[in-house]
Amino acid sequence: MPRLDRYIMQRFLLGILPALLLLLALFSFMALAEELEDVGKGSFTLPDALLVVFLTTPKRIVELLPVTALLGGLLGLGAMANNRELIAIRSGGLSKIRIARTVTVLALMLGAGITLLQFFVVPGFEREAADLRGQSLQDPEAGKRGLSAFWTRNNGHLIRVDSVRSDRTLQGVEIYSNDDRGRLSRLVQARYALHAGQNDWLLTAVTDTRFEGTKVREASLHSLLWNDLLSEEQAAVLVLPLEALAPNDLLATIKNHRQNQLDTHQYEVIFWQQVSLLPGLLAMALLSLPFLLGSIRTVSASQRVMLGGLIGIGFYLLQQLSGHFASLFGLNPALIILTPPFILLAVAIAAIRHRNL
Repeated sequence: MPRLDRYIMQRFLLGILPALLLLLALFSFMALAEELEDVGKGSFTLPDALLVVFLTTPKRIVELLPVTALLGGLLGLGAMANNRELIAIRSGGLSKIRIARTVTVLALMLGAGITLLQFFVVPGFEREAADLRGQSLQDPEAGKRGLSAFWTRNNGHLIRVDSVRSDRTLQGVEIYSNDDRGRLSRLVQARYALHAGQNDWLLTAVTDTRFEGTKVREASLHSLLWNDLLSEEQAAVLVLPLEALAPNDLLATIKNHRQNQLDTHQYEVIFWQQVSLLPGLLAMALLSLPFLLGSIRTVSASQRVMLGGLIGIGFYLLQQLSGHFASLFGLNPALIILTPPFILLAVAIAAIRHRNL
C-alpha cells in the first residue's frame, strides 16, 4: 500500500479514536446509572454493575462506529485540510477519487472488524452480562452455592430453567403448579422453550403430568403454548436481547421459528439492522469527504464537527425508526432498513464527484 494511502488511513483512525472514546464514555455512564438501580438486589453488587458495563462495551462500539466514522473523518482529515495537506496531496497528483477509494478500503476494514465483533465477541460478552444481571433475581445464598439452574416464580407457578442457549432458547424447563391447598397439582416438563412473541412461549417435547388425588395422568405433547412463562424483568436478565445475537444465531432462530409456524418478523428486523451497519459505515465515512473538499475557509472546524454530529445522530435515529416502522406496519424489513444507508451512500458519492479540492 502506498505511503500516502497509509498516511490518510492513519489520520482517519486518529480522528475516530477520540470521537469513539468520548461517545463510549457518555453511553457507558448512562448504562452504569441504569445498572446501579439493581445494586443491592439479590447478590448483585457494585463491582458486578461495573463489570456489566464493561462487558456490554463491544455492543456499544458496534452501534457507535458508523457515527464515529463520520466524526473521525471530519476530525482526522479535517486536520489535514486545515494544514493544507490535502491540497498538497492533490497537487502531487492524487485525485479525489483515489482519496475516496482509500477511505473506502479503510471503511471496509472497519466493517470487517464490526462483523468479527458481531459474530465472536458481542454474544459471549452479552451472555456474561446477562448472567451477572441474573444475580439480581436470586437470593445471595443461591449465588454463593453456584447453582447452575435458575429457579423463579411467576403467576403462581414455580419455574426451573436449566440453561439458556445462544439463540435465546430456554433448555430444560420445568413448571410446577400447586392447588389451593399448596399441593403439587401439575408438572410440565419441556426440552425447549421458544419465545413466541409478547408474553407467549412455545414449549416443545413436552411431558404434562397432572396429579388428581391418588391418580397421576401423564401426556406427551409435541408442543404447548404457555403464557407468561417469564416476567419481563426475568426475561431481560435471562435471555439475550435480540440486538446482541450473532447474525448466524438470528438466522437459526428465524429458521426454527418458521418450522414451528411462529412469527419471525421481529428477528428479521434485527438481522437487517445488523446488516445495515456495513453500508451505513461506508456511507458515513465517505460523507466526511464532501465537507473537506472545496474551500475550507467557508466552514470552521467546529462547525464541521457539529454538523457532522447532527447528521450522525439523525442517521442513527432514522435507522432505529426504520426498524420500528417495519415492525409496526409489518413491512419488508430488508427494503425499509437498507434504503436509508444506501441513499446516504449515493448522496456521499454524488457530493464527492461534484466537489473540487
